[in-house]
Amino acid sequence: MVDYRRDIPLAITFIVGVIAVLDYYLVFPEVKQTFTVIKNWNIVVAAFALGLGAVNLFRVHTRRIAERKGLDRFFSIWLLFMLIVYVVVGLSTGKFTESPQYKALYNAIYLPLGATMYSSLCFYMAIGAYKVLRVRNLDSFLLFIAAIFVLLGNTPLFPAYLPGLFYTREWIFKTIVSGSYRGIRIGVGVGAVVLGIRTLIGLETGYLGRRE
Repeated sequence: MVDYRRDIPLAITFIVGVIAVLDYYLVFPEVKQTFTVIKNWNIVVAAFALGLGAVNLFRVHTRRIAERKGLDRFFSIWLLFMLIVYVVVGLSTGKFTESPQYKALYNAIYLPLGATMYSSLCFYMAIGAYKVLRVRNLDSFLLFIAAIFVLLGNTPLFPAYLPGLFYTREWIFKTIVSGSYRGIRIGVGVGAVVLGIRTLIGLETGYLGRRE
């Protein structure tokens, strides 16, 4: 028996994946034109998904406003208000994000909020660094020593009096970090290929959602 909620998405994924692979490795006008149409449809589907996300955002926060529980109601009101303002300003100018009004609104509101969020992350990074750099064994001791050299080498003061700190930092980055990063990239590449193959043949079905 055909399960339409499962088999049709798997078939679409397989066909689109095969066309994408053929377009990357082969030079056929028909395949390229077909893949171009698929990419255009991807833009359309992404736009509908964005609209669906906005609708769901309104549903969740209007319900939170109606419940009148604590300060969350005011945060929800502000979120929906700014969403409407951004959409109206972006669509009314006709230039969307390239309009001066939209850029002024973006620079006055969104950028300061983003800077505040990223500045608060420094506390979590400090706590994470403290937990990681605690010396428990030889490996953690070597990591701690390397971190000290990197931190001291990044500051202008210590390399000015001890130039060896800067060269030690450069050696750590170019030798140890670069080698480790190459290993990570190789592992990520192999994992991506395996995940792509599993998705094409229907073994990876996480994008279909959880099934009972």
